Amino acid sequence: MNYMERAIESSMRHIGNTVASDPGTLGMLRENAVLAILGTFRVSSKRVIQHHLGLRREAVNKLINRMKKKQLIAVHASFANTDNGYILLTSHGIREAEFLLNRELHMRSDASRINERNLIHDLSVQLVVLNLAKHQKISGFASEADLAVTLEHRGNDPRLVDAIAVDAVTGCKIAIEMETSNAKNKSNGDLRKRILLKYLQELESNDGLYEFVYMYSHRQRFLTQIEKAHSRIFTSNQSSFSEAQQRLLSTGIKFKAAECDLIYELMFNSKRQLGDDKSEVSRKDEYLRQLAELEKLAKSTQDRIVEIRLDGFRDAGKALGLLD
Repeated sequence: MNYMERAIESSMRHIGNTVASDPGTLGMLRENAVLAILGTFRVSSKRVIQHHLGLRREAVNKLINRMKKKQLIAVHASFANTDNGYILLTSHGIREAEFLLNRELHMRSDASRINERNLIHDLSVQLVVLNLAKHQKISGFASEADLAVTLEHRGNDPRLVDAIAVDAVTGCKIAIEMETSNAKNKSNGDLRKRILLKYLQELESNDGLYEFVYMYSHRQRFLTQIEKAHSRIFTSNQSSFSEAQQRLLSTGIKFKAAECDLIYELMFNSKRQLGDDKSEVSRKDEYLRQLAELEKLAKSTQDRIVEIRLDGFRDAGKALGLLD
């Protein structure tokens, strides 16, 4: 069993087990969930932890402060995300996480190793993977860092993807890819072609790292741009992809537009509060107002793009507890 397989095997043990009758046990389970999340993804934020554990603002603040006092985690200020900060394990926290996950984590408690330019991207990946786990759509996962340890060339390996997840029903391995900018989408066919070749290598292999690629973004148009770029590459006179390879890529790459609103709301909407109780009623009213407008627009226009956005808006509402 290689490192990535060990990571997948232990990934679900603690992140979802946060139900207990007494406060002491509940607090310990929540701390273990945070340790497991940080041990797997290396960095996290209050917003991600709050959403995953289903906590109120006051509760998540108490949890983080308690773990800081135990010197398990450290919170670093940052302008790179809507929380204005990110969370890392301390040296003591790393040892606790390694014991919890039963594997060496190959990490250090060094904030200088965090690339803040990629922070919101990395947190968006984490949000998606944890949400899949929370809704029992996957049976295990490994982060990009776990995959890098497994691969020979570590961070420079072209086979790296943002995460690997295992489908709970089929057992297929899925590559999770996040697009938080359109730099690789428009007027950059050569780069997109190299990315397709990277996917093709794994999809064609009998022992590839993954069998499907799930593409996520906070913007519907980013996913649409990528899909159109793939079509242009396939139909080009200079296309190097055979018809069989085109079919494999077209069926193997899934665009997950339904999650766009959830990712935007939690990762990019700077006006959204962390979760004050007083704002819950007004936030739900505003959500229902926008939902009604979208439903009316979808009915009157019968536009497929509007229908896709409506489906995503409903899914986001259910995930945020605003819609039954």
